[in-house]
Amino acid sequence: MSLLIESQKLKRTGYLPAFLAGGFLAAAFPVVYMMVKAKELTLASGKPIAVLMSANWQMMAMLNILISICGACTMYHTEYADNGTQKMSVLPIRQGNLFFSKFVIAALVLSVMVVTEMAVLAGCAEYWFPSYVFDLTEILKTAGFQIVVTLPTVMLMLVIASACKNMWVSLGIGVILVFTFSIFPQDNAVLGLFPFASPYQVLSTAVENSRTALYVIACGIETALFGIAEVIYLKVRRCYE
Repeated sequence: MSLLIESQKLKRTGYLPAFLAGGFLAAAFPVVYMMVKAKELTLASGKPIAVLMSANWQMMAMLNILISICGACTMYHTEYADNGTQKMSVLPIRQGNLFFSKFVIAALVLSVMVVTEMAVLAGCAEYWFPSYVFDLTEILKTAGFQIVVTLPTVMLMLVIASACKNMWVSLGIGVILVFTFSIFPQDNAVLGLFPFASPYQVLSTAVENSRTALYVIACGIETALFGIAEVIYLKVRRCYE
């Protein structure tokens, strides 16, 4: 029921078209890049998908994060506009359920974006790398890993947006965080686990450094902890409203 309510709220916000447009923009990046750098990349050693991810994923991940930030801000802008949050609080609906419904929607849309991007990367590999053999398992594993390491960022951004009545405040915080963590060294195991930094991790590099399980488990725990923190915050806020 909460998921249906949240979906109906987003119909007039342009949320889904904006996410899909952002996903296609991120997916177009490797195509344009290969048109310019095809000779260099095709001579690189390694699996074609790993080569393409290494060359393109930093920019694609940043676009995914920025889109997720804008999406979270949009979701809660509709909540705080015209005192919508106060009106919802008098209804027999748990605020926590609404929050997690928002997260489910954001996670599903992110999954669509990442799968689309991976499909384009596979198409680039098929077109520019003669030796490439399509492997659906490899594509799904890569897509799943990239989704999992991005979920803590999505969850944390929703927590930030829920705490800020002014959309521009939460948007500003998100933009500052994404550009701050983007300059951190990505090969550092500890720094790579932080939200807004973990989406830049690539499966091939994680496998090479034996950190795949570390990233998956740590990101799962982070996502759960941020969700718990939001539930606690909602209870505390309700006491002071």
